[in-house]
Amino acid sequence: MSGTFDAIVVGAGVVGASTAFHLAKLGGLRVCVVERGQACAGGTAKSCAIVRTHYSVPSNTALTVRSLAMFGAFRDWLDDGEADAGFVPAGYMILAPEGDFAERMRGNLALQTGAGAETFVVTPDEALEHHPLLVLDDVAVIAYEPRSGYADPYLTTSSFLRAARAKGVVVKTNCPVEALTTAGGRVTGVRTAQGKLQAPMVISAVGPWTRTLTDGIGLDIPLKVSRHTVLTFKAAAPYERTLPVIKDLTTANKMYFRPASGGVALVGTGDYGDPVTDADAMDENVDHDFVLLQGGQIGHRMTSFDEAALTASWIGAYDITPDWNPVLGPVPEMAGLHLAFGFSGHGFKLAPAVGLALAQTALGQTADVDIAPYRLGRFAEGELLVGAYGVGSIS
Repeated sequence: MSGTFDAIVVGAGVVGASTAFHLAKLGGLRVCVVERGQACAGGTAKSCAIVRTHYSVPSNTALTVRSLAMFGAFRDWLDDGEADAGFVPAGYMILAPEGDFAERMRGNLALQTGAGAETFVVTPDEALEHHPLLVLDDVAVIAYEPRSGYADPYLTTSSFLRAARAKGVVVKTNCPVEALTTAGGRVTGVRTAQGKLQAPMVISAVGPWTRTLTDGIGLDIPLKVSRHTVLTFKAAAPYERTLPVIKDLTTANKMYFRPASGGVALVGTGDYGDPVTDADAMDENVDHDFVLLQGGQIGHRMTSFDEAALTASWIGAYDITPDWNPVLGPVPEMAGLHLAFGFSGHGFKLAPAVGLALAQTALGQTADVDIAPYRLGRFAEGELLVGAYGVGSIS
């Protein structure tokens, strides 16, 4: 197998799919997406697919506001009357305890509004109108955004890829990339298990697996990987799909939960997780003590889940940078190479706008959202993206 293209996107998860689509839509490029397995089989497949705009890093808010608008007009944006992200605008609510987090949240809302986010403080009574199952006795501040919610990672990714194919993008699955090819300080393509592909532009969108490409060209990147467990619990009554997503900052592990198929509550965490050295060799066993912890926490927040049954569990990987925000854009040391990694749990909600901004930047266009703050060099420059809540998946 061989071929010559204008651009190669490595990784057919949601970020890679969005980027490939936008490269073809905006630039008319001949694009090839290369994926080692099936599309949407890596990190995207394990995503909880929450869509929210509540951040305290301004550029994050700008990206998610743009993404939310794209989810809301998904078929029009993709020029595909059958495109479906499975987006449910159930709302998003973030709960803060009395003290530091509460004060930071109050101060952060003006920034959110200024960046275009529709998020505001609600009273406990108002919160219960949207989510009557909650117990809010230990909550000091509640921020609510009515147009956010959750989506389906497979539907979103496959819709981007179908729309990309309609614009001429070639998608090669079951085609592992073994190395980047370079000459004279610039990227020239990739070497795959099936042969070489040539292009003057390569966009790496493989998240926790980014080092498999960058190590081979001697590029040292600030990337760590951690293991995260997601659980689903079923109570006596079905958990309605229109209930808002909840982020609970009263818990040490920054628990979140949302509705999922089958009338269950999907429960995850926004903490660091367990560090791992290889995303392909993570322990898939779920710790019993963790199940008890999460079950107790969700039972505390919703008494109807006191006796809830565990119905499913899975393990996913976070690709984490030192400031818990992604690296996006060109690599100065290697012309033509662009990176997208280190989403640290933000990836799905950012993906539509990130793909757009990456494509615009690569094409030399003015990006809807400037991705310069996410440049690789910010760590050496001491310009980390740390917001009001410190490092973590809520930044």
